[in-house]
Amino acid sequence: MMTENIILQELYVISLSLTSTEKWRAAGSFASHTKVEGLFTVLAMIALITAIILLFWVFSKYRCSEHDLTIQITGLSVNNIKLRQKNDELTITNEKLQQENTQLAREKIEALKSVIGSGAPTT
Repeated sequence: MMTENIILQELYVISLSLTSTEKWRAAGSFASHTKVEGLFTVLAMIALITAIILLFWVFSKYRCSEHDLTIQITGLSVNNIKLRQKNDELTITNEKLQQENTQLAREKIEALKSVIGSGAPTT
């Protein structure tokens, strides 16, 4: 905290002591770049642009895959509902067939009893 105050006071004193032409000259010296600094800046910008493009590409792939998964889940849900309905129908049909089978077995037993009971015994 104290260091910041001292640095700010020094910069303020230096800026007051410079004339306007000296201030312009000092600002111009900050703007002068060497070739290496310019090359580094260009490479940094290329890396930043590449990173942004890759970021948008990843997001678009994520959204596409998310959309595809949503479609697959919807299709599976519809298929699951159809299979449950078919299962319910088959369960009802199975119960009806079991009832009919039981009824036919009773009728066969009654028919056998009537044949056995009405038939003459042979000696």
